[in-house]
Order: sequence, then structure tokens, then C-alpha cells
Amino acid sequence: KEVERDFALLAEQRSKITSPKRALFVLSVQNGRAVIGGLGTSADAMLKLAGAENVAAGAQGYKPLADEAGVELAPDAIVTMQHGRTGPPSEGIATVKALAASPALQNHRVIEMNGLYLLGFGPRCARAARELMIALYPELNQKRASSSE
Repeated sequence: KEVERDFALLAEQRSKITSPKRALFVLSVQNGRAVIGGLGTSADAMLKLAGAENVAAGAQGYKPLADEAGVELAPDAIVTMQHGRTGPPSEGIATVKALAASPALQNHRVIEMNGLYLLGFGPRCARAARELMIALYPELNQKRASSSE
């Protein structure tokens, strides 16, 4: 019942999104190259649950990001997993030349979340999607807070 309530709340909040954010999921970065989550991935499903448009939906599965594709994708936000390093979330992503000029990096919109929580699709799935949604759309949290007063 709790999981059902979580998904109902998620759907209610998602219905308030009027302009979906263009988001890109970056699985990993190595040597300045990113692996991104395309169509048919758990990352794609989570972005959709959170009310975002996956800009990498043209790719199937997890794929390396080609330099020229990064400019075309132009994500508003980049979602990635937390890694055992210190520094701001955008630090590793900033080494990806293909994303350097993206609106996401220009506006410091890199969202890091625990990978198992984000992509595990267990009983906390709707909560993870809501947490991602609030990170993408902070105004939804403000609307909810003001409507509950």
C-alpha cells in the first residue's frame, strides 16, 4: 500500500509539469569520455518517471557519447550516480568536452544520486523518482509546501 501511495503521489506531481526538462543520464566518465543511458535502460525509465525527456532516447542501451552528439543533445540537466570522490558533482562531467557547452554544465545543473537507489527499481523506486523530480523541478516542492499550509 505504501508503494502504491508513493507512485500515486509521483503521478500527481508529474501531472503538474508543464514543460519537461531535457535530461541526460551519464553512467560513467573515463578519460573525458561519457557513457550515457539511452532508450530501454533503467536510466531512461527513471528519467521518464521523474517527468523528464531523455535527450539520449535516440540511442539504444548504454552507449559512449560521441563528441558531436553532445552539442546536439543540449541537456538542461545531467543526472549521474554518486562516485567515491570529493568535489562538486559537475567535476567529472566537466572533463567531457562534448558536454562542456551544454546548458546543464553552463547552469551547474548536474544531479548526483546513489546508483542503487536511483536505478535499483526496488520498493523505493517512486521515492527515488520523486527525489529526482524535485531536483529537476524545485518549483514543484515549493508548490507542494505552499499548498499544504
